[in-house]
Amino acid sequence: MSSEPSSSGVPDRPQISIQREFFVEQLPLIVLTFAAGIASAYLQHGTLPGGDVAFPIAGVQVPIWHLVWMGAWTGYTLALVGEASGIFALPYTMSILQFSSPAVSPTTQILTLFNPLGALFGFRRNRQWNLDFALWVCVGGAMGALIGPFVRLTWLSDVKPFTFAVGLALVFVGGHLCVAAARGFLSRHSGEGIDARFKAQAQAQRAAGRAPAGVPSGTPIETVSKSGDHITIAFWGETWTVRPSALFIIGFGVGIISSALGVGGGFLLVPILAALYRLPMYVVVAATIPYVIVLSLVALITYSGIVPIFTGISISPEWAWGLFAAAGGILGSWIAAKTQRFVPEYSLKVMLGAITSIAGALYVVDMFFELPFRL
Repeated sequence: MSSEPSSSGVPDRPQISIQREFFVEQLPLIVLTFAAGIASAYLQHGTLPGGDVAFPIAGVQVPIWHLVWMGAWTGYTLALVGEASGIFALPYTMSILQFSSPAVSPTTQILTLFNPLGALFGFRRNRQWNLDFALWVCVGGAMGALIGPFVRLTWLSDVKPFTFAVGLALVFVGGHLCVAAARGFLSRHSGEGIDARFKAQAQAQRAAGRAPAGVPSGTPIETVSKSGDHITIAFWGETWTVRPSALFIIGFGVGIISSALGVGGGFLLVPILAALYRLPMYVVVAATIPYVIVLSLVALITYSGIVPIFTGISISPEWAWGLFAAAGGILGSWIAAKTQRFVPEYSLKVMLGAITSIAGALYVVDMFFELPFRL
């Protein structure tokens, strides 16, 4: 066991070592998910696709290592800001790997179901965990995920409108991240807010000869009070009050849109929570990581079981594809959970904002003009 001293006034508690956490919790989960991908390939297709053998449902040839790598980098990048990898993995799958049939939605939903598990365990070990905050937004997401797949099969059944919808979503989140990054940068130099506190804490850690973490290790997200339709949570000396009914409505709306696209919903939920309640990324993850897992599970059940019952249309996901990508995603998201407290918020937001805005703009433009490359 090891502990890390804190200069923030937050009591330290013994913590499991990073090495033991990885080998005891994460590695078995990664290996099990990868093995499930191999088993599902033989059960679904009677062979192991990858490389020279095309994935039958996707209709494309791609090495298994490429899917693992895709899951790892998208899982890491998005988990840093409390999201699942779907909003990056989906356009990458459609544009680079050329898997753009309706089956791409439930397939990506497999990735967004398992990918956040690494982040979930990692953030929980960091004490960035609060079930009171996460509960009602998750319930709303589960309800929305019962509706979204039907939207995908009706209004978004054609590829062009679908990619246009993905583009609009990317532009939305990219613009929000860029604006939030600018505000964070200004607050960092004004001496106020989380970003300024992050800078001071990192400098103090560095001066003491320790790793320059901007957020003290083990800083908890606590429930200060629950009364009627209000919940007050606290983190690092600041408090926020949220309404469970509002969280349910937000989760429900995001759940419909996200399950229709085949992603986990963090790409919308994160900016909405940050804008409405001015929550930092270090707190948002307590709600958004459980949310994408719950939403993805319900959406996958809806795509695979409920939709065929009511419509007669069956959209089978490419299970092996999703599980191979999820194996990499679990690793990437866990690493993100372990490194988030070292990265200032504005740096994360400006990077993601630029990438997502450019990608989204290309999808929107492609709806109206022929691009010199295929999306």
